[in-house]
Amino acid sequence: MPQSEYPSTELDRTFASAQTLAVVGPTAGLDVDAARAMLAAAENASPTSRIRLDPRSDSRNWAYRTDIGAGTAVTSRPDLATDDLGELMDRVRTRDGVRAPVEIVLCGDYAVVHYSHGVGDGQLGVLLVGAAASDPGFAIARSMAPSLPRNATWSALRRHYRSNPRALQDFRRLRAVHKRRDATADGAPTRRIEHWESSKTTRAAYMRPEQVAELRSWSKANAPGATGASVSVALLVAALRSEGVPLDEHVMILFNCRRYLDEKHRAEHGNFAIGIPVRLPVLPTPGDVAGVMKQVIDSGWPIAVLGMADARATLKGHRTAPAPAPSEDVVTVPDRPRLAVSDLGTLSIYDHLPWLDDGRPRQMTASLEPDGPDGISILVSQVQGGRSYSASFCSGMIETETVDRALARACADPVGLLSRNTADLRSDGE
Repeated sequence: MPQSEYPSTELDRTFASAQTLAVVGPTAGLDVDAARAMLAAAENASPTSRIRLDPRSDSRNWAYRTDIGAGTAVTSRPDLATDDLGELMDRVRTRDGVRAPVEIVLCGDYAVVHYSHGVGDGQLGVLLVGAAASDPGFAIARSMAPSLPRNATWSALRRHYRSNPRALQDFRRLRAVHKRRDATADGAPTRRIEHWESSKTTRAAYMRPEQVAELRSWSKANAPGATGASVSVALLVAALRSEGVPLDEHVMILFNCRRYLDEKHRAEHGNFAIGIPVRLPVLPTPGDVAGVMKQVIDSGWPIAVLGMADARATLKGHRTAPAPAPSEDVVTVPDRPRLAVSDLGTLSIYDHLPWLDDGRPRQMTASLEPDGPDGISILVSQVQGGRSYSASFCSGMIETETVDRALARACADPVGLLSRNTADLRSDGE
């Protein structure tokens, strides 16, 4: 195959039409020319730089673009209000014009990136928004060039299952344990959603460093073995349920499959993260979530899913992948939202940014499109001691005010929320 084409993976094509946004700020010195120079450096780092891809869901071989920083790829929009980062991402997402695969919008003291998920997963987005804000020497720009090797999935599969022969049996058992039941068979109520694509929205909230520290201390004392991600999942389930949201029993947790690769490939880019739907208690503790997450990781379930997707694509041969079906104007879904959580952890990559010290929280957050009208995708990230939460969902399925209250409750009193739920569970068990 000529070097001018990239053989896309099944996951690349699946996500090609999905739009991802990320925002960072407030920082000083945002500049259109500097952002364009950063994109040029990323483009010129390699003839096959990942950031140059032109994603197409209906094509297996993708072209590499040139001059990716030209035209409207970088714009300044000082007219967009930045007091609410959820609304800011919505305004950027819905602005007029045809979208390029990668765009940067500078809004006052905040940098926003808007890119096709086909170009890369969250690992690329984390770097891209940081580089858009400040990248002296273009070190971050150059680090966005390498793509994961074509055989990454199979290398990861062999590496994991050769060193853990019994993991395949565990994977099969776990899939059976967490298998989703037919929602229509158990008589669950449904909801009719009209024009759900146009009702997609994003809400954002911020947990101050004092609450983050308090939550960490509480987790250490009351949830031994819990991880930051498991605490996030338990907290968000509790917050949404406290507002009366009838969540589905399955929660989709995002796993980065680079953990299964040799270390030399873990910084390379592509679509190599997958959501795994696991069945959790109505009000899971952080320990409950941590136990399930460990089982999923140890079994190799995430990388096995990627392997099966690649196998199906191989069986199709070289036929062109079908174009995505147009969204239906009216969709009927179970009346119980499906929660998906992605926790990026602590992001020290932004420590170099020229943050403004004016009382506004220092944040990086992102908008991840839900996979249907009944989905609510929440992203968690920690920067400079504080945590940011963003929820993307269909306002025809869940009222915006309900999500706002849930996020505010989680951020204002996370320990109180988790403590009350733990006490309630203990009381129910007595």
